[in-house]
Amino acid sequence: MTLNIQLNLRSNGDSQTETTERVKAAGNRKKAATETIEEAWERILAMKNNDADQARLREVKAAIQAGTIGRSPADAAKRFSKAEALRMHKELAERQREETLRKMVEDTPDNYELILTREQLIDLSAHLMAEDIVAVDTETTGVDVYTDVIVGMSFSLPNADRHVYIPVDHTDETPQLSLEYVLHTLQPFLQHESIGKVLHNAIFDIAMFRRHGFDLKGVVWDTMTAMHLLNENENDRALGGVGSFKLKDLAPKYLGVASDTFDTLFGKNAQFREVPLDLALVYAAKDTHLTWKLYEFQREHMAKMPTVLEYYQTVEVPLLYVIVDLEANGYILDLDFAKDYGEQLRKRAEELSAELIATLTPFHDGEEPLNLNSVQQMKPAISKAIGKELPNMDAKKTLKPLKGDHDVIAKLLEYKKITKLSGTYIDTLPLKQNPTTKRWHSRFNPMGTVTGRFSSGKEESNDSQFNVQNQPPEARPMFVAPPGKVLVGADFKAQEIRCVAYLSGEPVLINAFLEERDPYAMMASNFYKRPYEDVYKNADGSDTKERKQMKVVWLATLYGMSKYSLAEMLGVDVKAAVQFQSDLFESMPKLNAWIEGNKKFVEQHGFVWTDKQARKRRLPDAKLRLKGWGDPNFGKKNRALRQATNARVQGSSSIQSKVTMLRAHEYCANKPGWSLWSTVHDELIFEVPEDFTRAEAEDIRDIMLNSYAWGDVVTNGTDIEVMKRWGNGVPIDEWFKSKEATE
Repeated sequence: MTLNIQLNLRSNGDSQTETTERVKAAGNRKKAATETIEEAWERILAMKNNDADQARLREVKAAIQAGTIGRSPADAAKRFSKAEALRMHKELAERQREETLRKMVEDTPDNYELILTREQLIDLSAHLMAEDIVAVDTETTGVDVYTDVIVGMSFSLPNADRHVYIPVDHTDETPQLSLEYVLHTLQPFLQHESIGKVLHNAIFDIAMFRRHGFDLKGVVWDTMTAMHLLNENENDRALGGVGSFKLKDLAPKYLGVASDTFDTLFGKNAQFREVPLDLALVYAAKDTHLTWKLYEFQREHMAKMPTVLEYYQTVEVPLLYVIVDLEANGYILDLDFAKDYGEQLRKRAEELSAELIATLTPFHDGEEPLNLNSVQQMKPAISKAIGKELPNMDAKKTLKPLKGDHDVIAKLLEYKKITKLSGTYIDTLPLKQNPTTKRWHSRFNPMGTVTGRFSSGKEESNDSQFNVQNQPPEARPMFVAPPGKVLVGADFKAQEIRCVAYLSGEPVLINAFLEERDPYAMMASNFYKRPYEDVYKNADGSDTKERKQMKVVWLATLYGMSKYSLAEMLGVDVKAAVQFQSDLFESMPKLNAWIEGNKKFVEQHGFVWTDKQARKRRLPDAKLRLKGWGDPNFGKKNRALRQATNARVQGSSSIQSKVTMLRAHEYCANKPGWSLWSTVHDELIFEVPEDFTRAEAEDIRDIMLNSYAWGDVVTNGTDIEVMKRWGNGVPIDEWFKSKEATE
């Protein structure tokens, strides 16, 4: 029967594919006629759906059962499918969005107020001046604080119990006050330092007000940075976090208030200026209302940790203004240098490509040429070439540990890295120049890591920014000082190991710094019982084997590396690596006791303190109870225990850097033509007039050495260099000698 059907169908000129499709369609119609909707749902929900799709499907099922939504007549005759269900979800989501917007307007609180007239604004200004502290927010055309503009601003007045929105540039036909008039009227409030301002992501709003020529003074709290101190793990869902530090994510968790995102309510590409004013009021006023409520929650909980509260108010909050200035200063780039550097990278990539293809082609089974960017082709070829089956092509976890043993893997990693970089410097970087300032700007996040270290990069949705901190040394000379200026770099010499000497009280380390000797060589001298000079440097100036070993073990311990990573770095088996590490730290009893003490503390409390109990680093996995060696939580707990020491050291070092930045910024503010240029890892870079003096150079040295001391015994150290181009510097003394010789 089936054969006859196929022959009859094909006799009409149909292809085999068309015949198959017709048979399939007929089968589907038959199934649709016999399958109930419940059976269809059972089939669809049993598919391998991702979490998001599964949630959408269940939502559609519930809506159909409730009669909220139904199948279209065109689809009703077909077999119910996952694709149809997901199409229905889009319709359902749109209905829900419209209903949400309608309810938002209908349920607008009585104390939410739209400011549209001069009389209203003057009254608001008087009430703002009567407040002790106010929540503030801006609505803008985008996230570029140098080019985008304010379209409205909201304020929450706790004493007056008012939450207001002032539109200044909405497309709504309702007459609105001008931005210039509003800012001038509110200027006494905006610049009143004694009236506290609370914001969420204050760096952005401070910069937006400055964009229009007004300073927002008196910022006393930023609910985004404060949340990092109360729970730095908020990004980590595995540790109970909500996945971000956005207000819309934090409000439901900590305030119990549902809060839809802008994209959910108005669409991904919508502009806030296009939002009708009745909706804009509810959305914007609710933002400051939530910010105020979150501030109250945070303030109450941080007050239970007085040392954290004091640190936050005296360091992290003032630092917000430092970052605004730092970001606004921006950079000047030599695009010719960038292009040449990009071309060098591209040429090197071509050389590596040729070498890799020549090496791997004999191990490639496919008929088509080997594609270095194809995981499907590269995985078997690399596996055969090294004689070891690779589980995957993950660069960090799989390839990097093998690069020391296999030249082909080292070349592949280099190829991947420089291929990505070459396009950045040739094609992408020129486009990142800001059209308003004509400079390049980076975003600096003072909470860039869970230990409080800075990170650099770009604001979400702002492609004009870039990461200045991860520029490779070869690329740094493209950053140039402005005409008449130089860059002065000052680092925290051996910052983290000095911090360890201070926190642990280890005599071997303390004596190294008191005697101004290299700490790694001092450890080697102590461990091997050999003279310092014998284990410091070889005749050609390179490190001795002993010093290298000290550095490897030290860094592995400090950064919480596993015993397997340590073994790989030392080039020995795991047992030997563990024994060497144990012997080394037993030769420094105080240091060893301190490290073990950190592990015991975190195991008992689930967190460790930084210096002076200024911040906590929460490591809850350290408290996990293990049921034996086969317990699946063994790795998690072990990792948390290893991280305890690193958390204390990095967290304390980040505090030193931030306190020093505050003093450096204050110094620059009183020196015409001076500014902070960047913070990169353990270094501060200043932009200063090229005729700066030796006395001013000594001021920089004093700032680096004495802004934040490691107690009374461990001294700080710094090296200072002067540069016309970043990375091409000369020591400060050499700079002045050369300058004096030409005068």
